[in-house]
Amino acid sequence: MAAPLFSDRAAAGRRLAAELVDLADRRPVVFGLPRCGLPVACEVARHLRAPLDVALVRTVRAPNDHACLVATVLEGQPPEVRMEPDWNRTPEVSEDWLEVEVSAALAEVEQRRRRYRDGGGLISPSGRAAILVDQAIGPGHAMAGAIRLIRAARASMLVVAAPVASRAGAERCAGLADRVVCLHREAELGPLDLYYGEATQVSHDEVLACLARAADFDE
Repeated sequence: MAAPLFSDRAAAGRRLAAELVDLADRRPVVFGLPRCGLPVACEVARHLRAPLDVALVRTVRAPNDHACLVATVLEGQPPEVRMEPDWNRTPEVSEDWLEVEVSAALAEVEQRRRRYRDGGGLISPSGRAAILVDQAIGPGHAMAGAIRLIRAARASMLVVAAPVASRAGAERCAGLADRVVCLHREAELGPLDLYYGEATQVSHDEVLACLARAADFDE
């Protein structure tokens, strides 16, 4: 079995940052997709001396088909629920099921907003380059939601960055962002341990630690 591409998420973030150095003079703001995107995003923010924040997005997908997007919840005051036009195309998705799942997604977004920002709003990227970072892009639904969230905040340029991505996910993001940076692309993503030597789930405390470390990056 081949060795993973990266020893851990921080190492992947350092390599990703090297591909983004040209944005340092665009006053970038880095947004990580929690939880596992934060260690990657933290390294990008550190190398670019940029502020770091979270982009709070939750997707609702059909119970028996992870690639089948039903709805996307975007943080905000109030949060936005974006329904897919054909949300009921599978028999497993009923109105009752959908109500429960969307309510849970809304609650999770609010819980994370309180946990990660003490209930505050995201750092404004208005007039600045915004860099959206995740550990990997699969179908790209969550990243597409994050792009819409940050695009509405009037960033002057929107860049999507990930160490690994599926080709379909990267193409989906390319249709919405100004630039997509991926170190490795393949037809379909496999298990995370193919790409990361250390691929355990990132805890809420680790996310908070990343945000705390980043507090001085742009000073």
